[in-house]
Amino acid sequence: MGVFLLLFSILTGACPYLRLVEIFAKVHALFLLLQLVIKIFKFMKKIKLQLLLFSLITLFYVDQSIIAQNCGTERWNIKTLSDKDTIKIDFNKIIKTTVKEQVNLNSPRTKRNRLESETVVYSIDCYIIGYKKETSDKDIHIVIKDLETNDTMIVEIPCYECYEIQKTSRYELFKELYEWFVNNIGNPSTKFKRLSKPIRVTITGVGFFDFIHGQTGVARNGREIHPVLSMQLN
Repeated sequence: MGVFLLLFSILTGACPYLRLVEIFAKVHALFLLLQLVIKIFKFMKKIKLQLLLFSLITLFYVDQSIIAQNCGTERWNIKTLSDKDTIKIDFNKIIKTTVKEQVNLNSPRTKRNRLESETVVYSIDCYIIGYKKETSDKDIHIVIKDLETNDTMIVEIPCYECYEIQKTSRYELFKELYEWFVNNIGNPSTKFKRLSKPIRVTITGVGFFDFIHGQTGVARNGREIHPVLSMQLN
């Protein structure tokens, strides 16, 4: 008789044990669901980390490519001493010169490979009268003036962040020089800054002929010191 009453209670929902069974089943189902959510979360977290790592690696190589493409075009390998003819330069032999002498050199008809006059390292005492940061190749564009005449010319410090610069043995040299200029002369912006009081310096660097296209302070023959190798205050 008792067995029939128990079955009747279960079927009719009148048994308190049935309620306990239902609660236990719900708690168990919730526990299983929580475990599934945790597993999914861990899986997604792992996937996110992998995707993040992949994105960072991809971004690194893309950035390097972008930097390399934006570092310059016209005779860029010569400007950065990354051409094969750089070996012709005797960096231990430094010729004393002036801005006046450089702007009066004969301008070559063709400017493709490194010219003979671009294998010489010069030292120039001069005044810095202004500077800016190039928007294209990020070099520091510096206008210098002769000590005795009004002749001016351009000298440039290559941007060490350029991929082509980073591949050369002179990366650290250009990096230190770039930072020296910022700390001792000024932090250049893309707007040309003309100094109210010129700064006297000694600049050492390699001679170069650039194409004339309206650059601020450009020499009449397109002569430059590019790249600058050292600079000191006088």
